[in-house]
Amino acid sequence: MTQAAPIAIEAPLVDPDWLLADPHTRFAELRRDHAVIRISDQSYWALRANDVLSLLKDDQTVQLEGRDYVGFHQIPDGAMARFLRDMALFSNGKNHRAKRGPFARTFSHHAILGMQDRIRSVARSIVADLPRGESFDFVERMCGRVPSEMIAAILGLPVSGAAYFAPRIYAIADGIASIYPIDKHDRIETGASEVFAYVEEEMSSRLTAPKDDLLSRLVADWNETRTIEFSNLVHQVIAFMLGGSDTTRAAFAIAVSLLRQRPDDWAALRADPSMIPGAIAESLRFEPSVGHLPRFTVAEMQIGEARVPAGVPLQLSTMSAMRDPDLYDRPDEFLIRRTDHPRLHLIFGLGPHRCIGDLLARLEMEESLRALLEAAPDLEIDVAPQMIGFGGIRKITEMRVHIPSSM
Repeated sequence: MTQAAPIAIEAPLVDPDWLLADPHTRFAELRRDHAVIRISDQSYWALRANDVLSLLKDDQTVQLEGRDYVGFHQIPDGAMARFLRDMALFSNGKNHRAKRGPFARTFSHHAILGMQDRIRSVARSIVADLPRGESFDFVERMCGRVPSEMIAAILGLPVSGAAYFAPRIYAIADGIASIYPIDKHDRIETGASEVFAYVEEEMSSRLTAPKDDLLSRLVADWNETRTIEFSNLVHQVIAFMLGGSDTTRAAFAIAVSLLRQRPDDWAALRADPSMIPGAIAESLRFEPSVGHLPRFTVAEMQIGEARVPAGVPLQLSTMSAMRDPDLYDRPDEFLIRRTDHPRLHLIFGLGPHRCIGDLLARLEMEESLRALLEAAPDLEIDVAPQMIGFGGIRKITEMRVHIPSSM
């Protein structure tokens, strides 16, 4: 006798403020009984690792389109809304390939590995420049500089430009969250407008006076084909700057905090730097800087016991999935010697929308940690940071540290 499929029920509605107060604990409580929750009538969240992995490849879901993201979050028209509508992350199919294609050669595995010496040099220089004998904000003085200065170097922007665009990129990042912070919209809008003007001017100048850099190659290729509007190309460059700045900044700060507060792990990495990639992978799992991967349903679905209607955002929770015992053994323990990481780390996504800069981000964090272990192994944490949020690009609080003066 064939057993009938269970009747689908409505996913429970969860107060986002309750979830925000202690997301890891509350995701675990919810995940035991529910495959899917809602944080509003039209925002569904998949919590279980097996569902998250399969939904990333399920043709009943697509990437949430930029226009839908803007509409769903009721983002006022302007520079930020235009950026989100154009952004490659929020596109599908041929449109997505056209926006992502110009960056493929630069971010090939071979090309990124070729940058490792430069990344190491940047990281060592920044560590050497850190204050000794005084307390300082590690997020600002270390974690933000490595990715922004590497982005500037890759694109061909002056290093001084990193100090200009980085805070504006962080403002834009505030707008990519599980709930759009409308109270911060003026700041977000100003950041988006000023970054667009800065990047557009740099790229336009290379149309008439090209240099030996990535921006010149991008505008030269665009000028030959013009498959997208010039403003659209500018937005893709800004998206690359965003993807390589705020998430890496927060992820590295949390990694150093987690490791430095575990003296045995810190000592093990000093003794055997070959363990550094595993330590970074574990910190990305344990306290991810990206809380979810956005999808959109194109058909009604049943996930676990829950019915998910067509035409709604379906957020795939990386925070919940990477603490799921179905994916990781002892998931609530921080284990730098862990051997059960999937071949492709979930934090960077899967499929066509997997983060194009995943290897660059990992190398930046690995080389930065190596530089700290070599030149500032006695770094002490005065105020540990916290990661705030349960979705989107999570926010990092201040992290104050000091490096004792050498005798």
